Amino acid sequence: MSWNIVNEAYPQVLRGILHQTLEGLPYVAPTRRIYGGGTAIAEDIREVGLRLRRFELHNRAAAAAVGIGFRWANRYWAAGQLVAADTPDFTDDTADAQDGPVGTADFPLMNLTAGDGWAVHSDRKFSWVSVRIETASVGASVDVTAAYSNFAGTGWTAITGASQTLEAAGSSLIIAAGANYGDVEERCMVWAPPNNWGQTAVGGLDGIPAGRYAVRFLTDVATTAGSASVIEVGSLITVEGLASLGVYEQEQSTFFDPYGEALVAFFSVADAGNRVVAEVTTG
Repeated sequence: MSWNIVNEAYPQVLRGILHQTLEGLPYVAPTRRIYGGGTAIAEDIREVGLRLRRFELHNRAAAAAVGIGFRWANRYWAAGQLVAADTPDFTDDTADAQDGPVGTADFPLMNLTAGDGWAVHSDRKFSWVSVRIETASVGASVDVTAAYSNFAGTGWTAITGASQTLEAAGSSLIIAAGANYGDVEERCMVWAPPNNWGQTAVGGLDGIPAGRYAVRFLTDVATTAGSASVIEVGSLITVEGLASLGVYEQEQSTFFDPYGEALVAFFSVADAGNRVVAEVTTG
């Protein structure tokens, strides 16, 4: 097993506005060619399963939460809209959440009815969701709240942004009145998955299939504004708080994520001088 050495600046919070591209990722797993039988066309598949060994995170901004982890391959998560008046509520829209071209505002985050919104889910607990906002939200009273599937998988437990999430207020998907999303910006939710986060129950939850760890985001007022072009999901294997000019490092501790296809870092306060040093490999 050979280790690849990463040493580069990381100016964005998590993914910037580079979602569903290979840009801004310190390391991306290689692809391998799969040959089908008969008339099947050969296909290049990106490998998954990344190992992280030594790493350093250099914080050049103000005091910040920092972390390192992985972007998951798209096949391991799904997303769609929640419409309160429908039964079931959830309509899958994973294709629009994951497809290009970047810049197409085809994944609505807000709808015409208060209580509408969207959800993302996977069969494993994830610790970050990052969204490329394409069209800003509008309104002095727009609130976006978040919740996760409860331990029984039959309902929702509210997420309190101030106590449970790590991202800075200006980059959070959870917003209070007057804090609208902007055009073409990253919004994310970064958290430590709680131990009472349960998989959706047999029969599903609000139309989300059974056996999934789900997070939903609901809007409190009726608005058609606020849409995304693409979304990404992944894990953070460790997070730490750093003072300005601080360094967080670990030596000879190997972390593995079977869903990981690329390395990511997290800096709650973005700065062009922030830096990632790591040793990573596939398999």
